Amino acid sequence: MVKKYGPYKGSKQNGGRPIYVFKKKKNGKTVTTSSNKARVDFEESTGKTLPRNKEVDHKNNKGRAGDDRKSNLRVVSKSKNVAMENKRRTKKKITITKRKKKKS
Repeated sequence: MVKKYGPYKGSKQNGGRPIYVFKKKKNGKTVTTSSNKARVDFEESTGKTLPRNKEVDHKNNKGRAGDDRKSNLRVVSKSKNVAMENKRRTKKKITITKRKKKKS
């Protein structure tokens, strides 16, 4: 039997995204694992388990507050999700400044 705890605020390592913690008995020992809240909620609402190469993406990110409604979640490949996130980050970082030319 698996027990689910949470959601808890995630660490810096996962960007502070909420997670669920699962504890189950295996060979007489307790095994602890965790999973992204959005993924767990999506899997529970659809009744399907996603393959490891798929991720749940938020259509409207809304920063750290998040928006975990089922209508705001979609399944995308891991590579596409990384590409979208990298593109989003570069938009944030780009600041255009003109350099003055030095007189020689």
